[in-house]
Order: sequence, then structure tokens, then C-alpha cells
Amino acid sequence: MQNNERWTLKWDHGQATVQAMGGMLAPVRFDLGAGRSVSPLHVAPWGDDPAWPGLMRALRGEWPCLPFGTIDVPPDLPPGFETRQADDEWRHGFSSNHMWQCVEQTPHRIALHIDYPEDHAVQSLARVIEASPDEASLTVSLTVRVRRDITLPFALHPTFAVPEQGVEVLACSYRAVHTYPVAIEPNYSRIVTNRTFASHTALETKDGSFDVSHLPLPVVTEELVQLEACEPPFVLRYPADRAEVRLDWNTADFPDAVLWISNGGRDYAPWSGKNFALGVEPVNGFFDLGRVVSPPPGHALAGRIGATFTAALPRTISYRLSAAAVQD
Repeated sequence: MQNNERWTLKWDHGQATVQAMGGMLAPVRFDLGAGRSVSPLHVAPWGDDPAWPGLMRALRGEWPCLPFGTIDVPPDLPPGFETRQADDEWRHGFSSNHMWQCVEQTPHRIALHIDYPEDHAVQSLARVIEASPDEASLTVSLTVRVRRDITLPFALHPTFAVPEQGVEVLACSYRAVHTYPVAIEPNYSRIVTNRTFASHTALETKDGSFDVSHLPLPVVTEELVQLEACEPPFVLRYPADRAEVRLDWNTADFPDAVLWISNGGRDYAPWSGKNFALGVEPVNGFFDLGRVVSPPPGHALAGRIGATFTAALPRTISYRLSAAAVQD
């Protein structure tokens, strides 16, 4: 069993830890002045348990997914959805389930690298997490190298803490909210499937509606929705910490954002009904289904087939996580 090494940045405005498994970033603490701080990234309640394989071993925080998504076709898809077999066995991609190597560490910067198997279209990923010396912010860059020209579902996977005291989802400007084609947890998911709504504050359910602008929700559930044409920054407010947290990215890389609302709705191990988190996942693809499902041609997200990569031409994207005090 490989050791899941961890590396930590400490700077005047916070502290951030990156682990080898999945290259996952968390925990992160942003110091906001006057003794105030906020730790916005989620760490799964089972911690680091080698009994669980791949990304489930020590699920936490933020990491890249290429190719993004599930490898299993969900049952009971609506008519018109086409299915196919995933091209490998790794949910959210090889890099999400294997150890990265630290290739550089300075007081403000950590650089990681991972090589994909030789028969994979993706050759390697290089990830750099850099702390701003002047403020409570982290800039992350990801360089993708591929062996052949290819289009793949692509996403980032920032997962934010949902404390008992609550978090306000101020979100971003967007065109529409699309609901998942099926119930992701049949016993608990409540939002009506395969529908489009105008706002995340009024999502129709089986017995009313959800306003997901305030979490946690009052009932047990597990949901996925996709915000079409999401214009960052995506903003969360943590009232107990009197802090706002922002996630910024380039919409040319990721035109939408998938929201994963984990509200205790997975009662099996290792989740055991104890996971409360909000995934805000900038995405170029169709939910987390792009590897195995295509929506009907008339679906509003039918054109979301993934990001295009070119052989011998590395592609670098960057994004930013930051925090600021909310004035009293």
C-alpha cells in the first residue's frame, strides 16, 4: 500500500495541504485578519482509510478530473438518451485514483506531476498550487499533455464544507439549471429529474420545492444539477466565520458548473449518512455522464461533449480560490 504523502504551504494569509492521492487540495485555511479565518474545503468524514480504493481512500477538497465522470451507465434513463461503454476503469479519471509526485516545493508553491498509462490518450498532468504572498488566495494551474488529438469530458472538483451552522450559496450568474436525468440516489434524491428551471432557489421536488441557496437542507437528500453558462466567480458565504469564499475560472475552459449537493443522502459505507458537502464543479461536459451517456439532440446541454486537446501542444488552464472577510 503506497503512502499517501502530504505537502503543506504556510504563508502570511493561510495554510494549505496537498496530498498525493488524486493531487487533492485540503484542508485549506484562509486567515482574514483580526484573528478570523475560514476553512472552506470539505474533508470526507472517514478521513484517510486505505481500505477504500482510489479517490475514495481520502476524499477531500479540490482536484482535477480527466476524463471526468462516472464509468457506469445509470439505470432507467429517459427515452432518447444514448449509452456507451467507458474507455477505462477509473471514475473521474486515472489521476483522481492514483498518487501524484511532488516535483517542487517552495514557501509559496507546490508543483505535482502524474503520468498516465502508456496506452492512454492522456500522457500526463502537471499541477501547480501557488499562494499569493499578499492575500488569502490560491492560484492553481493544470497543464495537460496528450498523445493524440482527443475530446474528453473535463472538470475540476472543488468540494466545499457544509457546516452545521450553514453556508449561503450566493452562486453565480447563469442561464438555466438542468436537473439530472435520473435520481442519483433512488431512496433519497427528491428533485424532479430531466427538467430545466430558472433558479437554484426554486427547484421542483416530488413534494414541493428546494431552495439550495442555503445548506444544509432540512431533509436527507443527494442531488446533482448543472448550471448552464455559469459566469464566475462562484460565491459562498460562511456566516459563522463572517467570510466569503470565491471560486474563479475561465469559461472558455469550463462553460458550466455541476453542483453536487451531498446532504446525508448516501446511507452506505463509507458515507454512512454523515457526508454533508457542496461540490461546485466547473465542467466541460454533460453532468458526470459524458463518458457513458449522450443526451438527445434537442437537450440544452447536447453540445457539451468535452474539452479538445491536441497532441504535442500542452494545454494549461488556471483558476483561483480566495476568501475575504464580510464586514460587520
